[in-house]
Amino acid sequence: MEMRTKCPNNNKYYIRKVSGGWNGAVQGKPTKSGANVLSNCVGYANGRFAEIIGKNKIEYQLVCNAENFIEKAKKYGLKVVGYPTLGGIMVWQKGSLASSDGAGHVAIVERIDSDNKIYTSESAYGSTAFYNSTRTNSNGRWGMSSNYKFRGCII
Repeated sequence: MEMRTKCPNNNKYYIRKVSGGWNGAVQGKPTKSGANVLSNCVGYANGRFAEIIGKNKIEYQLVCNAENFIEKAKKYGLKVVGYPTLGGIMVWQKGSLASSDGAGHVAIVERIDSDNKIYTSESAYGSTAFYNSTRTNSNGRWGMSSNYKFRGCII
């Protein structure tokens, strides 16, 4: 797996199906030209996970509220573990897990430095198209605020 440290551009994993890409996610906000599922953590994680798998398509359309990725992944037969795994999708809950609250966050594990330190790639709806984070697990939430609960990692 090659680590992603730069924002994707003109890459079908990050372009909506309706625009000629492979991603089933909604358009990001603000929308990034050449990667129109960004800014959106769901669109980014959906595309990056498929990019890592490397089949030149998105086999698992994990398109739902970020906090509900685990349920969607299980329907596809994907495994979920309670710790970050290289290339996996980390999932955080913020809302009630009801589809109406639209809450949560997802990120991709790009590097594991130790049992308590990882490096991720991410996107944020209404904010940033792409960024990398160094996350530590001093509070059980892998660097997220007390509003978020770490649910697991999809592999």
